[in-house]
Amino acid sequence: MDTRRMSHPIAGRITFNLVAGIVVTIVTVISGVAWMAYRQNDQAAEQTRTMVMGGVDAMHTRVQGLANDYSWWEEAYDAYLRDDNAWIEANIGTGIIDTQIADFLAIISPDRELKYGWWTPADAPNSETVMSPKLIAKIEELIRTAPIENNAARSSYVETAAGTLLFAVSRIAPVSKVDTVKAENLPVLVMGFYLSNQRLSELGRTFLINDLRLERENLDKLDNDFPEIRDIYGEVIGRFVWTPPTPGFAVLRNVVAPIAGGLLLFCLIAMWTVLRARRLALSQALSERQAVTAARTDSLTGLTNRYGFNELSDSAQFSDACDAGEAAIIYLDVNGFKSVNDSIGHAGGDELVGLLAERLSMILPPDARFARVGGDEFAVALTGRSASAAVAGVASAMVHALDQPFSVAGFQFQVTAAVGYAVSDGNEVTPAELLRRADLAMYQAKNAAERDAVPYHSGLETGALHRKRLGMALRGAIEGNELSVAYQPIVRASDLAIVSVEALVRWDSKEFGRVSPAEFIPVAEETGVIHDIGKFVFQRACQDMIEWPGLKMSINVSPAQLRDPSFANDLGAIARRHDVVPNRFKLELTEGLLVRNPTIAKRKLARLKSMGFGLSLDDFGTGFSSIGYLRQFPFDWLKIDKSFISELGTNPTANALIQSMIALGDAMDIAVVAEGIETVEQLQLLRLLQCEYVQGFHLAKPMSAAEITALLAGLGESRRLFPDLAPPPMLDKDRLINLVQS
Repeated sequence: MDTRRMSHPIAGRITFNLVAGIVVTIVTVISGVAWMAYRQNDQAAEQTRTMVMGGVDAMHTRVQGLANDYSWWEEAYDAYLRDDNAWIEANIGTGIIDTQIADFLAIISPDRELKYGWWTPADAPNSETVMSPKLIAKIEELIRTAPIENNAARSSYVETAAGTLLFAVSRIAPVSKVDTVKAENLPVLVMGFYLSNQRLSELGRTFLINDLRLERENLDKLDNDFPEIRDIYGEVIGRFVWTPPTPGFAVLRNVVAPIAGGLLLFCLIAMWTVLRARRLALSQALSERQAVTAARTDSLTGLTNRYGFNELSDSAQFSDACDAGEAAIIYLDVNGFKSVNDSIGHAGGDELVGLLAERLSMILPPDARFARVGGDEFAVALTGRSASAAVAGVASAMVHALDQPFSVAGFQFQVTAAVGYAVSDGNEVTPAELLRRADLAMYQAKNAAERDAVPYHSGLETGALHRKRLGMALRGAIEGNELSVAYQPIVRASDLAIVSVEALVRWDSKEFGRVSPAEFIPVAEETGVIHDIGKFVFQRACQDMIEWPGLKMSINVSPAQLRDPSFANDLGAIARRHDVVPNRFKLELTEGLLVRNPTIAKRKLARLKSMGFGLSLDDFGTGFSSIGYLRQFPFDWLKIDKSFISELGTNPTANALIQSMIALGDAMDIAVVAEGIETVEQLQLLRLLQCEYVQGFHLAKPMSAAEITALLAGLGESRRLFPDLAPPPMLDKDRLINLVQS
């Protein structure tokens, strides 16, 4: 086979394509440059037109301003009334004409007769010639539109034998007596100047236009882009004309040679490009492969990213593995990662993510696909015959890999994670379904605060479906009047007087019946409905508190509410709307929020405190509380959890702990509330231990606002429960210690 013959058509096609490309490029470049030149000319013409019109408007403004200055003048008005010709001549006539402020000045009497007139140059038509009865009538029509209260001038044009006159008219009026005169009884001042070529030339030069002039003949042959002027009768009497600048042509002349040289160079480069086409094609293919890899790789950890992981799960190979029961997915979500970012910044958080990914990678099987699918979320895909058997061990190893703390920026961080996994059972489980099951298991681990990895099982579906139905029902609970607020009294231990109440939200669902707050509050936090519920409770509390003067109220606040940037402002607005002062409220917060986000919590609590709200630490002693947190945050109250109170009097350790908590509150000037009082013995022991406030079913159960109102009315001004219950005896220190230890 003759390769030379085969090369002819190939060479011809290359040559044809090259020449065609060059021709198209040349035509495109020349056309583009020409278009830009004409476009630049059009823009320059439009700009000069705008400037000329602006200059003309400025002339109108100037002549109107002059007319206003010489007419809105009480001395001029008085001089006119007393026919003081000398004053008018000296202060108006010669002052304007001699200083060349204007070319023409006339004063017309109220009966529209010419009274005074001055003009320049000497050969220009005099005022008697210009001020014809017809013109005076038009001036009367023009001045009629001017308001008398501010004497605004009106301007127009008129054609005279000496040229086109731009003039303004204004009433000569007394400033201080304008309310006492009628417009038709005032003389009129007419002032103007001629649009001579010299004057227009000076105006044009300010805009770099050398030949600005006013054409009065053959107006129909002039371009409509030139602005026209109309006289006082509405007739077109001229157009401002000039030679538009052509900067585009100047640019075109300057770029012809460089463009020609550039096109020549382009031709040479095009020939050289053909020779390198194959090499560049190979390089491009390599770049595309690198881009494909980068699009599927997490830049921080080097792991597969969410896009790459989704691509893997959508692949035919993974689908086949699911069908064969040889696939498993593990999801891991880091707990409290936001607090790390808040503590050491995003750079430190990124470093922690990198260290975590590196540690987890070391314990995974070689064939596992490890991916970072979110800011603090990771996923593992296992395939093969051993996947089902290995997944539980791998998930457990991932949990325990986090037992050792991470060292970042000089800080030690103990990281935990929620881990869930799912295994394909070969029973037509699709990849998407497998991912959903693993995700559901992970969220179960997160919601239940599980320390170990959670496998998927069918029981999770019931819980997830129930939470989903609860969430949907919650969205309509407020509008459907299904939510209510109950109030449980908080009693001063010394005299058993009611001093406060705690607001407790209740949900009587049309679908589910009475739903416990412990069940629906977490769902409300997940769905975001907690913000609306919180506003509902606070608004209802403000409404009810109006009936209970002198009574304070505790309101529980969810961490999700406190994270809302508008939370504090919303509370303040609701309190102001109901005219309730914030210092009647105690906002109860749990300890977990302080541990997870101490920096943010401190800032937001300080904001609430500055607004007047009191702060209470709820469930004290059940979590991470320390003296450091009580000193760091501005709490007014702390509530001893009922789990301690239930053992009071039966467990010496519980007795000692409660005594310590009460002593701690007393030392830090923080009021202590013991909740969960269910027996008279617990009440009396707490009174002996000098606990300041108590709350519980033995004292009063949660009740409606109407029941609280009735209870307070029945107790009278003292508001004392159990008035016949004797106060406990005062104990000295030694007897109190013996009581606690026993």
